[in-house]
Amino acid sequence: MDQAPPVWTESFRARAYEVDATGRASVPALANWLQETAGNHATALGWAVDALQVQGRTWVLARLHLCLGRAPDWREDVRVTTWPSGVLRLYALREFRLTGAGDRELGFATSGWVLLDLVGRRPVRLPGALEEMAHRTPGRVLADPFAKLPEVGDGGAGKSFEVRFSELDMNRHANNVSVIAWALDALPRDVVLGTSLAELEIEFRAEALLGDRVRSQVHRPDDTSATFLHRLVRESDGREVARARTLWGSV
Repeated sequence: MDQAPPVWTESFRARAYEVDATGRASVPALANWLQETAGNHATALGWAVDALQVQGRTWVLARLHLCLGRAPDWREDVRVTTWPSGVLRLYALREFRLTGAGDRELGFATSGWVLLDLVGRRPVRLPGALEEMAHRTPGRVLADPFAKLPEVGDGGAGKSFEVRFSELDMNRHANNVSVIAWALDALPRDVVLGTSLAELEIEFRAEALLGDRVRSQVHRPDDTSATFLHRLVRESDGREVARARTLWGSV
């Protein structure tokens, strides 16, 4: 761990299978890049998921707040830079910056990760090394306190999804990127085809396992609002899998 750099950068190119109908990298593609970069840095630091699982623990993403100035174009090269930024309550904080050609900033994100006991499925104490490393990194890109997102009442427009084998991660629950995709797929057609994501906040609240059906509901506070509130619920017991808030701007 001592030899691993406190700030880590990886490069990606927006492939054809990673762009959406706008010809730019999709939000799930961006989320995958963040997750891949974070995982590789954690491995270099000695905190890899597979190593932790042997000890009966694992990392799970609990919060993500992404601010996006512009999604990368098809074939555009993107650098994702990440670093741990300390501890907030039970969250291990991790920051991200996305840059394109000429080091132009495309977006940034802050995230909160929980170290989970695999038997009890409950959070465990975070290693002190996380707070120590924060003294050697740039700090948070966004001072989000990770308060609870607004509750969305039942009955909004929505769609149902079944958790497929291809959507499971190494923790054997639906990957966080799939949950994000379900939230966005419930949006109105004019939003997903006529605007672009400017901001995403998501709070992951429960697991969705193979075969579970999850209903993704979306609520628009008023007809002129560019903000949408999202609620994803496990249909078998009504448990909230996630809450989210998205903000949309011009393409």
